[in-house]
Amino acid sequence: MAKAKIGESNYIKDLRVLVAKIHNKSSMRDSFYEQATDYFNEQPLALERLEDLKNKQKQAEANPKDEKTLKRAKKAVKDFEKQLKDEQVTRHKKMVAFAEQIIDMVEHNEDEERVRASARLLGSVMLMGSDEVRHRADQWHHHSQHIYKAVLALLLLEQLVRDELLTNPYLLRHEQARVRNPKNKDEARECPYRRYVKVPLVMAALLQDIGYYHPDALALVDNKPEDSRKQRSLDSEQKQALRKINFEQSLRFCRDAVGMDMYVGNSKEERDQFEQNEKEKHKFLLTLLTAAADPKQSIGNLLKIPQSYASMVLNTRYAYTSMPNVIDVLTQLGERRTLNERAVQSFIGIVGRFPVGFGVTYIPKDSEGKDQEKYEYAIVTGLYPEPLDEPVCRMATKNLTFYQFGTDVRVSQENNLFFPEARAKLEQISRDRLIAILRKLVSNFEERKELDLIPKCWHPHTFFSYAQHQNLWNKKQLSQN
Repeated sequence: MAKAKIGESNYIKDLRVLVAKIHNKSSMRDSFYEQATDYFNEQPLALERLEDLKNKQKQAEANPKDEKTLKRAKKAVKDFEKQLKDEQVTRHKKMVAFAEQIIDMVEHNEDEERVRASARLLGSVMLMGSDEVRHRADQWHHHSQHIYKAVLALLLLEQLVRDELLTNPYLLRHEQARVRNPKNKDEARECPYRRYVKVPLVMAALLQDIGYYHPDALALVDNKPEDSRKQRSLDSEQKQALRKINFEQSLRFCRDAVGMDMYVGNSKEERDQFEQNEKEKHKFLLTLLTAAADPKQSIGNLLKIPQSYASMVLNTRYAYTSMPNVIDVLTQLGERRTLNERAVQSFIGIVGRFPVGFGVTYIPKDSEGKDQEKYEYAIVTGLYPEPLDEPVCRMATKNLTFYQFGTDVRVSQENNLFFPEARAKLEQISRDRLIAILRKLVSNFEERKELDLIPKCWHPHTFFSYAQHQNLWNKKQLSQN
């Protein structure tokens, strides 16, 4: 690994660009979230100006003899309303384009490929956050969590449909009309289920937290919503107020700033159908956001469960060694009826105990199936693990050496060092031998020699920073360890 070059594959570059277009922090202020912040700040002035123009029109109407003044007043109102409408339609088209791009990255005709592509995006997001530079990791995870939630929501949608846990008539009507095996990308994009269910679901995931960028919310966290330390320092009443602002302003932004698309054409019949479809899609988008505040409704869990999961997994202040326990927290929330219990179990069946991108340490077996007196590194790459505690991983080391041609291995619970039973197997090995293993697996041994000699897990971020190690999801032979 030392001879390889740090860099990014084309996939990682494309993912980083997409994240930056949606949520970024730059002097250009060209990301959607930055533009939303500007919208929140400028909208009161825009409404004030529109009201002023309408008042001038009323004054001109009171003196109809002055036709020129009246004509100018009407034109000023019409032009400004058109400007506002054009800006709204532009925002809507941007959101649809983002949703389409995300769906394109994970959708495939074959379920196996769809799951593989989804795992690749989720794992890449997690691995692209470096645990060595805390502020950069915080920023990356904060900006990429919207895409992360969106992919989880798409996976959960498919699972809840299969489990027959969704009852929304609009959703089910379009699911019945879905195109099962589209011939090409254009046909796939025209699928009613994709256009009117999946696209608004992804839009909802991307916009669920946009209300935190309203001036009232920013004032509560000292104008730094991405700083989780600021939010943790709030008392319970302030946190409740912050959540309320986000909920109300996110709904308002979706309703007024994003709104609906506008028909272009000359057919009245087509226009009527287009506008009806847009109204129904927009209502569904608002329903998703509203229901997420009350996830006892099954459809509300499509956003709420991924949001809860992402808030823990994509959090550098959540102990890395505790990440496999996130599903236990979700289970408790289900048991307490904070989340829908059956929906939680469906979700856990997707992600398993170990998040995609998590670094697993395990005891390998020899050719005769016997445990070896050492441990190796692997990275979780699979979804839908069976059993839940046995993740499908890509081997990162072999014979205590990093390499890029690792195969896939299903790590058994009895040999996964996250579990105490597995660690107990290595306690019989001498300290000198364990130190020798550690010396081979860490690049800066003198700085890290105080690490646990029998580690529960490892941090694969540095390994993933090399472009040649970033395609962990190509097809490989799977073995059981």
